[in-house]
Amino acid sequence: MNQTKVAYIHGRPTAHPMHQKFAKSVGGEFHYVDFRMRWQDRNKSILYRLISSFVCALTFPNKKQFDIFLIDNLHFMPVIMKMFGFISKKQKIVAHMGSHTLYFIYTHRFSKFTEWLHIQALKRYDALICEGKMAEELVKIILDSSTHPKLYTVFMGIPNEHYPAQNDISPNLQGKNILFIGHGPNKNRMWYKGLDLMIAAFRLAKIKDKELTFTIIGNWENEVKLELLAECDEIIKNAIHFAGATDNLGKFIREASLYLHCARGEAWGITILVAMASGILPIISEWTGAKEVAEQVSSDLIAPLDEKQIAEKIIWYFNLPISEKKILSDKCREVAKKYTEENAIQNFTTVFNQMEKDFEIVK
Repeated sequence: MNQTKVAYIHGRPTAHPMHQKFAKSVGGEFHYVDFRMRWQDRNKSILYRLISSFVCALTFPNKKQFDIFLIDNLHFMPVIMKMFGFISKKQKIVAHMGSHTLYFIYTHRFSKFTEWLHIQALKRYDALICEGKMAEELVKIILDSSTHPKLYTVFMGIPNEHYPAQNDISPNLQGKNILFIGHGPNKNRMWYKGLDLMIAAFRLAKIKDKELTFTIIGNWENEVKLELLAECDEIIKNAIHFAGATDNLGKFIREASLYLHCARGEAWGITILVAMASGILPIISEWTGAKEVAEQVSSDLIAPLDEKQIAEKIIWYFNLPISEKKILSDKCREVAKKYTEENAIQNFTTVFNQMEKDFEIVK
């Protein structure tokens, strides 16, 4: 067990399951970021959130005993602890950047004031653990080299509960069914996941290949579904299947011929790894973190955030002979083997230990 005392600060309802495993691997003691004035899962004003950050920073339990505060995503409360001297200069605050936040800053998706606050917080962390190379690149674009904190890069892995099941699954390489896995449920998540873009691309691809179908796994609000299908004719609507959440992912993977995941700034995208481990070729956007994995199979799998070019990638794949699809499918499986839960956790602890040495706080 790591001897450094680590406080792990996360949002509600909880951190990503793999992020939790990373935190446990370095001995993190779990704390909600809004443990005094709860706002993370409630509709509260920016003023309320800022007041909560000050109150939680002031009253954080046993804050003097920790060497590192590891924070899941970019939060203001630890920055306030540092700026107002609630913790010493020897104590370090580190953000694990594994969400859409960096891309939203980059594309000015937040309000001007919220964007400014995020940038001020970003530059005041002692280090950033970037989930994938894309996140690291975004930090370097947002902050110049003189203002960004120390940067460390990790990768994600397929959770053990998903990985073994994929070994016995073979995709339907002769079929025409496209698969996407991702939860909403709201419009904001729809934009971030790029589901509107994928449906628009599917509509264009369907014109050229009448046999195509599109299955969407995950919880999505009816209002979002109606908006997504508003410009689709009956033929397109009948070819799109919202399957909801499922405990039988293997069934849908066996029926899938291609995996589509064209997100707008998703830090990683574990479902891409799950698909690849099952032998399903993915087509993903250039602003999806797991592109660094897909590129190891072929750079042709990466598309810009453009519905026409995504549609062209879809048609390109389905026009390949089965022999080439099989080669790509096998390569997907081989590449995905490196991205296991164990390898990801080992990599995280190695990176974290190096960070401790750089901070000169190893005990």
